[in-house]
Amino acid sequence: MTDILEANIRVFNKDAHKYETDFQEAIRMLCEETESRRLWISSKWSDTPEGNGKDVKLLDYACGPGYISRVLAPYVTKIVGIDASEGMVGEYNKKAQEAGIPPEKMSARAGNILGDSFSEDFKGPEYHDFDVAFVGLALHHFSDPLLSMKRLVDRLRVGGVLWIIDALDQPHAHHEHEKLSPETKAAIHTHGFTVDQVKDLFAQAGAGADVRVEVIDKPFEIKTPNHTFKRTAFFARGQKL
Repeated sequence: MTDILEANIRVFNKDAHKYETDFQEAIRMLCEETESRRLWISSKWSDTPEGNGKDVKLLDYACGPGYISRVLAPYVTKIVGIDASEGMVGEYNKKAQEAGIPPEKMSARAGNILGDSFSEDFKGPEYHDFDVAFVGLALHHFSDPLLSMKRLVDRLRVGGVLWIIDALDQPHAHHEHEKLSPETKAAIHTHGFTVDQVKDLFAQAGAGADVRVEVIDKPFEIKTPNHTFKRTAFFARGQKL
């Protein structure tokens, strides 16, 4: 296990129970943006001609407590959440139950997409041929973003969508991160991504068809015990070739 993975597991296991409270404003904004951009993300949902009457499968990787999964639950037939943090997996499943979503429709389990055993641990048909694979505000925590994206694309059907929400790399980002606690800093691999970097990652990962990146006009606020600051998010999507 890498140092950065261990750091992420420690941070998110500790914060899992209060994550949606601590980041409620950012989460609210991202959920609203997801709703408004749903047809931009993909044309295949259970309420669209492409998906009506068919299975529509969503993979939510680094799923956290599952707020995006819950937003999209009405529009899919199956959601699989995966997170390296057992604490986050527990919150994901608890909140799905509280929302009245049955586990056969939406559930999560622990896993690390960069781990050597990932292919073996997630080899069943339920872990393949997804219509959408999603990573929300987590790619900057991964030690190898490109390899992570390649492995997610491997789980998509041909024409399926890889969708990323993350933060733009901005001049002040490094300075802001230096004010975070040492344990939080240890869990961050990069301070964000430029639009050109994102497009290049999608192309290299095998999801280079119809790549689109939209920058969200309104910054989101990050509050920690040590520091509060604002970041600008982007939505990016591309389809498996």
